[in-house]
Amino acid sequence: MLCDNFIPAAPRTDLMNLLDRISSKRILYIHAPAGYGKSFTVRMWAARRAKPSAWVSNYSSGRKATESAERFVGALSALQPENTALREIAEHKSFVSAPHEFVQYAVKSFRSFCRNGDGYTLVIDDFHLITDPYILKILPNTIRELPESVTLLILSRTEPPDSFSDFVLKNTMAIVDSGHLKFTEEEIRDFFCSCGHKLTLQQAQDLMKTTGGWAIGLNAILLSGNYKEKRFFSRYLETFIREQIWEKWDAARRDFLLRVSVADELTPEFCGAVADTNNSAGILDELVRENAFISVDGDKIYHLHHLFLDFLRNMLERDITQKNAFYKKAGDWSYKCGNCYRAVEYYRKCGDNDGVAKSLGFAYDMDSRHVSIEDTLAIIHLAVNDAILDKYPLLLQVLTWAVCVEGRIEETEVLLDRCYALFADIAPQNPRFALMTGSLRMMDHRLSNYEVPREIAEAPVPLDVNLPPTTPSFTYNLPFIHRCCCDFSEYAVDSENRLYYLRKAWSGVFKDKFEIIEDMIRAGINYERGRLSEAHETALSAIAALRDDSALELQFSVYMLFAAVLDAQGRRDEARKTLAGLEDLISRHGAYFLNANFRAFSCRLELSNGDMTAARDWLRKNDEIPTKYVPFYMLYRYFTTARAYIVTGDYYNAILLLKKILSMIEKCRYRPLDLIEANVLLAIAYWKKIRSSHNDALGFLEKAILAAREYGYSQIFVNEGADLFTMLHKLQKRVIQKDYPGNLSAVEVKTLYFAALVRAKYSPGLTGGRAPENLEFTEQQKTVLRFLRDGITHKEMAEKMGLAPSTIKSHMNLIYKKLDVSNGVDAIIKIQEQNLLGG
Repeated sequence: MLCDNFIPAAPRTDLMNLLDRISSKRILYIHAPAGYGKSFTVRMWAARRAKPSAWVSNYSSGRKATESAERFVGALSALQPENTALREIAEHKSFVSAPHEFVQYAVKSFRSFCRNGDGYTLVIDDFHLITDPYILKILPNTIRELPESVTLLILSRTEPPDSFSDFVLKNTMAIVDSGHLKFTEEEIRDFFCSCGHKLTLQQAQDLMKTTGGWAIGLNAILLSGNYKEKRFFSRYLETFIREQIWEKWDAARRDFLLRVSVADELTPEFCGAVADTNNSAGILDELVRENAFISVDGDKIYHLHHLFLDFLRNMLERDITQKNAFYKKAGDWSYKCGNCYRAVEYYRKCGDNDGVAKSLGFAYDMDSRHVSIEDTLAIIHLAVNDAILDKYPLLLQVLTWAVCVEGRIEETEVLLDRCYALFADIAPQNPRFALMTGSLRMMDHRLSNYEVPREIAEAPVPLDVNLPPTTPSFTYNLPFIHRCCCDFSEYAVDSENRLYYLRKAWSGVFKDKFEIIEDMIRAGINYERGRLSEAHETALSAIAALRDDSALELQFSVYMLFAAVLDAQGRRDEARKTLAGLEDLISRHGAYFLNANFRAFSCRLELSNGDMTAARDWLRKNDEIPTKYVPFYMLYRYFTTARAYIVTGDYYNAILLLKKILSMIEKCRYRPLDLIEANVLLAIAYWKKIRSSHNDALGFLEKAILAAREYGYSQIFVNEGADLFTMLHKLQKRVIQKDYPGNLSAVEVKTLYFAALVRAKYSPGLTGGRAPENLEFTEQQKTVLRFLRDGITHKEMAEKMGLAPSTIKSHMNLIYKKLDVSNGVDAIIKIQEQNLLGG
């Protein structure tokens, strides 16, 4: 989006000098209402600088986040046309699958290509259209990563968002508002003179009163030729444009502009298709030469001014039939070009439900590498309504899938039941409906995912539809197959019989991929049960069965679990080598949509050592707590966020997030692993929060152990190592009490305790590896610590130190409190881990 050479119609010397003075700041934030000439001013200023400049235009659409990212990277590429690596990133066919990830790689490539002395001007226009909280949160980090040679100009109708406050505090951003942008009387005279119209001082003063120095008002008066107009112009802009400009243009130009006004940005190809003309490029360029409310960038992307675009669309509303015909043409063009998202937007605006249904058909065959799950969810909710569902019941499955992965439990149940009610009528004639309904039944949290495959296997309509090799995510991009769209914990019991029905139901659909899926279910269950050798062997079998053309998400899930098994075996270096190989695989294929969960897994390895830097880095980008729903496809990342909160000592937010997760999971009957993990982390957070909440912590831990008992799960406790063994020791004492009202046995708690103790030796846990702040001991306490480390009994300590046994006991209690432990064994471990006594 390199800017064309632009010769300004008026010099605006004072404003140009102002921008020159403040351009030493990294960011210039220019905000004013529409029509104040923000874009005009910046193009004029950029043209004065002998530096490459590029433009990022935003506009409102169902995919605005993705398309803003595409334009941002495209602009960086335009600034460095010789940077082939950056151009490959900008043009990568998988860009839309993970736009934010691609932006990070693009900025890194841009930085590495910069040479000393390079200088660039990058403009982000219509910034106010970016409303996604996540984008507004991460954008400052992206800006900080840009090299200092980039002067960034942000044009907006609104003031800077809160996330930009740090730029203001550090004096790296200058702000320009409407007061700076409005024309003075002298500039009005210069502007009209440069266009061949000499004004008297009185006429300039009249125009100043009429327009308030409003740039678009001056331009409209200039185009009309009626520069003596004295009415209060801004209130009557639409009437003025219609009477003084629009009605003076010929019918062909008016028809062309009405047709193309359905789009927020224009290309000659699009305009030619919608306006039925072979001369669209000529018409567009003629409008640009006349400065008729239109601009163009270096990629031949044309933009109508917002206020003029509003005028055109208001004109369209006067003839609904005509308007719908133009939008349908735009939809047909987009569909023909393969842009199904955009086609849905156009078809929806003209009420063409047939077109919407046709375009949403991509949901059955979408390639995870080439779509964004966020974009897909947004477009489904935008387009699917009751009117469409009545005519196209197949789309009910698409909507159900969307609602399900967003974690909207109650709505999911209603939609699932509607799908089931249609099954008998549609499935015999439509194998796709049968396949999708079978998939949805596996995702139905109310149903046993052991019983469902049995029903499918014995159903009169077999699932034998051939899926394309790029079948959409079986895992929702989660790292582990055994706990993905459905939790396969039920297969931990009577595994062979239950896997037989799973194989019978789905092997015809997944073909050779099913062998790998089955292996990963086995490996995952063995891993959760602490049978690490068996899990390792089965995971290796799955790796051996992978092929170069195996679905990337399948390869991702296999290697993720293999790395988890290696780490659980204490082979962290090997786990990291596996991750390095997987990172290379992701990079080679541009499968950056997998990066979010890849980074979450990698972060967990560091968090298990209480790594404060890793925790803070993760939270810098991922500290949003969902307000209403916890999306299933982001669940693994939210668990990672909760862990990071615990590492940093932010127990309040950890508990808040985990309770939101638990609230959702408790509505799902068949997701025990998520239930266990949420309760385990809540136990840790409550235990570390304050001593008075220890009983609450033990209550959560007890719930987790009871939930795991049915499946023989232990690894989920063992993995937390040092964070749990003190609690487990305390719980063991509670369980052996005669008045214990619960259902735990001392043996199962003791088994978990010793397993966690072993893990703690090489993995200190989220908080176990960090000594309390300001940890100090008296000389007598240090002596007690040394005796404790050397195995001296309390009685012997009393004799050697000449103290009463009760005094030794008091010292021990104070030591336990300072170390945040509850017994001598835990104290010895922490003494050794922290080298508290030196030597």
